[in-house]
Amino acid sequence: MPQTRRRNEILRALLAEARWTQAALARSVNALAAEIDLDLTYDRTAVSHWLSGTQPAPPVPELIAEALTRRLGRSVSPSAAGLGRAPSGPPGGRLPDHVLPAESALTDLCSMERDPARRVSARLQPYRESDLAGAQAQPRSWTTRPAVRRAENEDELAVVRLAVRFYAASFNAHGGRRARSTLATYLADDVVPRLRETTDQDTHRGLLVETSRLTFLLARMYQDAAVHGLAQRHFHTALRLAAESADATAWAVVLRGLSAQGLALGHRRMALQAAEAAASTAVAPDGGTRAFLLSQLAVAQAACGLRHAALTSLGTAERAAESGARSGGAPGPFHTYAPSALEFQSAEVLRHLGDLPAAQAAMLHSLARRSGDDHRGLALSHARHAEILVGLGHVEEACTAWSSFLDQYVHVRSGAADLAVSRLRQLLAPFRPLPAVTAILHRTSALTSVYPRP
Repeated sequence: MPQTRRRNEILRALLAEARWTQAALARSVNALAAEIDLDLTYDRTAVSHWLSGTQPAPPVPELIAEALTRRLGRSVSPSAAGLGRAPSGPPGGRLPDHVLPAESALTDLCSMERDPARRVSARLQPYRESDLAGAQAQPRSWTTRPAVRRAENEDELAVVRLAVRFYAASFNAHGGRRARSTLATYLADDVVPRLRETTDQDTHRGLLVETSRLTFLLARMYQDAAVHGLAQRHFHTALRLAAESADATAWAVVLRGLSAQGLALGHRRMALQAAEAAASTAVAPDGGTRAFLLSQLAVAQAACGLRHAALTSLGTAERAAESGARSGGAPGPFHTYAPSALEFQSAEVLRHLGDLPAAQAAMLHSLARRSGDDHRGLALSHARHAEILVGLGHVEEACTAWSSFLDQYVHVRSGAADLAVSRLRQLLAPFRPLPAVTAILHRTSALTSVYPRP
């Protein structure tokens, strides 16, 4: 005889505690799926099946648990929601990163990218809101260790620094869906062994900083590919490596990345707290780094409606950038902050504050300063400029901006650019009768059929 399903009274009780309807849980699960680039369309009937005892397929139990965790403000695991027994091993490669040495955690994370069996399930891990909140605790290690002197083996560090510049340029040019596997392999097979073999303390600490930066870039690649759960784990590993190096500024830079990711996903208050911690932690950084940190603080403050604070932080960021440009500073993507990037952040601050004319002006300044090789930055800037123009009622001008976006879109493989395409279609839908709109929608369809999402 077929086995009788047992009703999931635990999930029903959690729903009641959360004061959620079945439809509300379904909507939350769908939204969490979108954070990891998964398209789910559950409704109340699906939740009804779960309550009757049907076990959803992975990664849905993890998504349900994360939805309840966020709603209830406490940790809820899949098994605690009646969604299967607790696994004997980490599901989908979900390793207890915090109990491993940072180098071992990084090696394991990078190995997922090279293992097809683990890669699929690893990319379906949900983004965890509680992990963003937990990232802001400042380590004490850098208050008790001396400053890094010139390393004994500067040549070894120079090789890794060259890799940092290369992968940063690759990300800017092509987006997060290119060169990710190559960077993961380089970290696992070359950089981590160097860390383990280096005996000179200052060389080791220097390598920790550069490894943190490479891991940060890998996290940004996953974020740009809309693989936010795995991106978050890489950010946290980069944070641990920076903490081990006792470099407060390196730690602050990674925390700034976590803030930007959280803000993009709608976790505004936690993103603001992370940006505040990042801006207050860095120890006498150069002007470019200071501007990088403060510009994110300004955007987070603006997103939370803190107008005066946002404009103050933005002004301080601009002065820091000017100071860094005058001093000449150290070269490299983690010491300088491109004026085009700062202008983009300025536009985002003004957009959040509702000053669309000023936001448009700032975005035009950003576009004018973008390098022709920065295809990703150009694409996203043109897309945001178009969205601002729609908000101002200039639909035909927006179509011209979107045409420039599509010119760059063909050069990148980026989840952020794909989302911009979705917004393009959504914003232009009410204006289909306009010839310019018809033309841009037709071109968009043609390009996306040639360059489909992976």
